[in-house]
Amino acid sequence: MKIDTNTLNEIRNSVDIVDIISSYLPLSSRGKNFFGVCPFHDDHSPSMSVSPSKQIYTCFSCGATGNVFKFIQDYENITFYEAVKKCADIAGIVIDIGKIESKNKYKELYDIYELSYKFYQNNINTELGKVARQYLHDRSLDDKTIKEFGIGLSLNESDTLTKLLKSKKYDEKILLKSGLVNENNYQLYDVYRNRIMFPLYDLNGKVIGYNGRIYHGENNSKYINSTETDIFKKRELLYNYHRAKDEARKSHQIIVMEGPMDVIRAYTVGIKNCVAALGTAFGTEQAMLVRKLSSNVILCFDGDDAGLKATKLAINELGRLGINPKIVRLENNNDPDEYIIKNGRDAFKAKIKNAMNVMEFKESILKADYNLEKTDELAKYVNNMIKEIDKIDDDILKEVSIVKLSKETGIDINIIKNKLTKKEDIIVKPKTTKSIKKNKYIKSEQYLIYYMLQSVDVIKMYERKITHMPTESYRHLAFQIDYFYKQNGYIDVADLITYLGDDSDSIKTIGEITILDLPIDINYEEIDDYLSNIREYNEKSQSNIYKDRLKKEVDYKKKLDLALKTLEIKKRREEYDK
Repeated sequence: MKIDTNTLNEIRNSVDIVDIISSYLPLSSRGKNFFGVCPFHDDHSPSMSVSPSKQIYTCFSCGATGNVFKFIQDYENITFYEAVKKCADIAGIVIDIGKIESKNKYKELYDIYELSYKFYQNNINTELGKVARQYLHDRSLDDKTIKEFGIGLSLNESDTLTKLLKSKKYDEKILLKSGLVNENNYQLYDVYRNRIMFPLYDLNGKVIGYNGRIYHGENNSKYINSTETDIFKKRELLYNYHRAKDEARKSHQIIVMEGPMDVIRAYTVGIKNCVAALGTAFGTEQAMLVRKLSSNVILCFDGDDAGLKATKLAINELGRLGINPKIVRLENNNDPDEYIIKNGRDAFKAKIKNAMNVMEFKESILKADYNLEKTDELAKYVNNMIKEIDKIDDDILKEVSIVKLSKETGIDINIIKNKLTKKEDIIVKPKTTKSIKKNKYIKSEQYLIYYMLQSVDVIKMYERKITHMPTESYRHLAFQIDYFYKQNGYIDVADLITYLGDDSDSIKTIGEITILDLPIDINYEEIDDYLSNIREYNEKSQSNIYKDRLKKEVDYKKKLDLALKTLEIKKRREEYDK
């Protein structure tokens, strides 16, 4: 796949990076740039800057840098050309990127799962799948839903899938590594047998695992979940992510549930912006995935004690990322699947609409633990509520919570306020790279490149007067800038990033340079100073090399030659300084 440079630049120039990024995450204006929470690391405060003038983004904390193509590519975990296609569609530019073939070292595992997926789906549509299909129908899952979610069936035989995979010449080691096949006394057999198979997908919609459920009254474990493999890491995934991401962005809301069946049930009644944790505690990686979809998060876990525990954990994980989710608690220990079947779509949608905020949730939990008719327990309740209020960053929500607690308990509002502790704002400072001390030479390299990224005239000055940048990363980037200019006749930092492609080191160096935020107006006398400093460093370094060699050299003619070269450097320096 190849798209010519002019088309790439036309597509990039046809969209605005601020508009695109703000469709994925909230941005706020600050000076000439926009800022948001960086989605590429565990960020708690807005540390990513988006420049409308340069059409690039840079994170002050982790250094992530790029243009609109790179943002979409990294955010959605898709290929470069898929990101270009998304921008082209937004801009109304028609391009054909063809079929994207991913180069993946785990291709065999993906292929094995794709084959098993087709095999299980075929099984459920045969006479052997009649009972399983009826079970799903009885649970109000019609054939359209079964097909939509790729639900299949493992047969009541020990090695039907194993035989199929072996017939395709897969090595036994890769079959065992897949988690679909096991071994006993040197005999391979199917891990899943006589179970309804719910496929589990990666973020891009590729099948990477299964949730196998009994359906015929078998006296076995209700579920068998895939073991972790090279392509299946539960903590890094959310069930239904690939389907829900577009729906979540359209509705500006994401609903997090506990299990795949809850998500499927919600889907059948038209609620399609739902994801679920894959049989694991809701962790940081999953919280970051949720944040990518929306900052408006609703937690709707099972109504039992385990669901309550999971809700508390998810609140903490999302809170660390600056998200205050809303919470739905279902009565009678129902899970969303059961609740929707018993009460219907409208009742469930009403629950979502009237979800509690975090403080209301914590208040309801604490109230259940205390008898507020007793003075000592009322005091404990108030003290614990004050601790929770103290954690609120939103000043308005904090004030509302204080007033509400005062009215509810009769405790004077000033007493509550006096009990609250003050917290200082966390200021995110850019991480400093572990490089050599910033002397005048390092600064000269950085400042020169900064203005090379802004001006063709500065690039021409670099071409005339500099042949070598002392620092390797700056030397390489300066070369790339110069080459881009010679090829295209102009300089634009966003187009340069497209040209750099997979050269992540140079792109990161661009981020390091652009956050310097130097004056816009170019002072050419200062540019000359930078050039002079760099020449001085280069010549001092070369002169020191000659002097060291001169000390060690014993041959008279070679000594004389080294002395002349040292003198030549000195004269050249004097000429420059005139």
